[in-house]
Amino acid sequence: MKGVTDLNCRIAIVGAGAAGLVSAALLLQRGIDVDIFDDGDGPCTLPQAHVINTRTSEILAEIGAFEELRTIAAPIDRVQSIAWVESLAGRRFGRLDLIKDQASGASRADASAVHALNVGQNHFEQVVAARLAKMGGAIRYRHRVVGAAVDNAKAVLSIRDADDIISTRNYDYVLACDGARSMVRESLGIAMVGPPSIARYASAYFTADLSHLIGDISGPVAFVGGPDVRGVLIGFDIANSWALMCVMPPDRASDDFQPDVMRELIYRAIGDRTATIRLDGVGSWNMSAQVAENFRHGPFFLVGDSAHRFPPTGGLGLNTGVQDAHNLAWKLAFVIQGKARAALLDSYAEERMPVARANCAHSLDNAMKLAEVDAALGVSFLAPVDPTVVTRAESSMPAFALDRETGDETRRAVAQAIEAQRRHFDSLTHELGYVYGAREPYPEEESYASSLRSGGRLPHALVAGPLGMASLHALCAGDGLTLLIGKDIEIGTLPALPAQVVLRQMPEAIPNILNGSEMILIRPDGHVAWVGSVQDSAGLDGALNMIIRSDMLTT
Repeated sequence: MKGVTDLNCRIAIVGAGAAGLVSAALLLQRGIDVDIFDDGDGPCTLPQAHVINTRTSEILAEIGAFEELRTIAAPIDRVQSIAWVESLAGRRFGRLDLIKDQASGASRADASAVHALNVGQNHFEQVVAARLAKMGGAIRYRHRVVGAAVDNAKAVLSIRDADDIISTRNYDYVLACDGARSMVRESLGIAMVGPPSIARYASAYFTADLSHLIGDISGPVAFVGGPDVRGVLIGFDIANSWALMCVMPPDRASDDFQPDVMRELIYRAIGDRTATIRLDGVGSWNMSAQVAENFRHGPFFLVGDSAHRFPPTGGLGLNTGVQDAHNLAWKLAFVIQGKARAALLDSYAEERMPVARANCAHSLDNAMKLAEVDAALGVSFLAPVDPTVVTRAESSMPAFALDRETGDETRRAVAQAIEAQRRHFDSLTHELGYVYGAREPYPEEESYASSLRSGGRLPHALVAGPLGMASLHALCAGDGLTLLIGKDIEIGTLPALPAQVVLRQMPEAIPNILNGSEMILIRPDGHVAWVGSVQDSAGLDGALNMIIRSDMLTT
C-alpha cells in the first residue's frame, strides 16, 4: 500500500538562522514546501558562532552546502591550537594543540568523509540561504511573529509584516527556530530549565590583519589575561576576521561598552597599536545554561536556540540546533507523505532532549573547568573588565613564577591544567557519538570509538559503490530507510519489505560494521534503527513498525 501525501498540509518555520535554514533545506529536499518567516533584514552580517563540527558538516554535505563553506572556512593549517596569552603580541602562557598526536589525527580523519570547519555564522547562513533559494525556497524577512497558539489541533501564528500589518495564519506544523528569546516558546508557555544568566559579555567584531602577531599560536581561540583586559579573542578566518569577548561587571550595562571603549580594549588585547582595526559591530550577550522543559507543544516544535541555550565553551550551540533539524525533518516528511504514523513525531523530543541536556551540561562543565588554568597560573582570564580602564594608562604585567628559571613546577602545573581542557576543544564523542534511546546519550569512554550501535550514527567507511569508492553514508537513502545486507545473504530469503525501504547488498564485508550474514536498517538521518540477521525477522518488523505505518508493512 502506498502512502498518500497530504497536499493540504502547511508547515511554517519561524526564524531563518542556522537551524531554520537547515530545517527548510532538508524539508524542501524531500519535496515539502514551507513558509519561512524571519524578523531580520537578511542573513546575519556578523560572524557570531564559528565552530561547525563534524556531524554538522555531514548534514551540510547532504544539502549540498559543505564544499562551498569549506572554501570559505579558515584553512585547516591555521586551526592548530588554543592559546593562553598576556596579549597576542605579549607573553605566551601556554597552548593546547588541537591535534594531540598522530593517532588522534588519524582517528579524526577516519571518522568521517568530511571534517569540522572554523567559519563565521554569517557565512554559514549566507551559503545555506543561497542553497535554499536554488531549491525554490523563499524567506519572508521583516515578518515578526507576535503570538502563537493552538486551536483545534492547528498551529496559529500572529505575524506582523513589513508594513506593520498583523495577520493570522493557520498551519499543521510550525518549527520554532526563533532563537534564545523565542516568541513562539514564550507564547506557548514553555519554560526553560537551568540558570538564566551565568555571565554577561560585551562583544566587538573587527577586521584586522593580525598574521604578524599569531606566530606559533595559530588557532580559533586565544584567552587573554593582560593587566587591563581579560577575555577571549576569537578568530573566524584566523587572519583578518576577529572578535573580542569580555565579561561585563554586574553593575555595568552594554551602554558602558561603546565602540570607542571596545576599540581600546581590542588594542590592549592584541598588544600592537600599529595594527589597523576596522570595527564591524559591538554588542552584548547573556551566557546561560538552559534547556526547554519540552521540545513539542501540539503542532509546534522547538528547534535550535529556542529549545536550548548553552555556554559557548565547546561550540555545541549552533551544532545541536542543526542536528535537531536533521532529526525532525525526515520524520515530518514521512508523516506528511503518508509513510509513517503521526506518533513518529513524538520521538523528536524523546531523542533530542537528552542530547541537548547532555550538551548543556558538557558546555557548562567546560566553562567551569577553565578555572583550573586560572588557578595554576594565577590569572583570571575571564574576570570582569572595568570599561573605565581605557581612560587610564596601560598597566604592566607582574612577573610570574613560570617566567623564572626556577618556575618548572608552575610550568608543569599550567601545562597539566591546559591539557585537562582537551574535552572542551577536542571531543569527537560530542560531535559524532550521541546515541538515541540509550540510558545516557553519550558513552562513558574518554576518547571516541566508532562503533555500530542501535540509535547511534552509522559509522563512516569507504566502500565500493556504483561510481567507485564512496562513503557508506552516501549510499544510504536520505529520503527513505536503507537496509544494508551482507554479501552472503540470499535476497530471496528476506521478508517482504515496504516501498520506503531501499535494499543495498554490500559486495564485501565492512570491518567492524557489517559481516557477510548481518543486516543494518538505517534511518534517513543516518542513525541505526536496527542491527540483526535474517533469522531475526521479528526484530526487523519491530524496528520498521516503530517508523512506518502498520498498514504499509507489506508491499
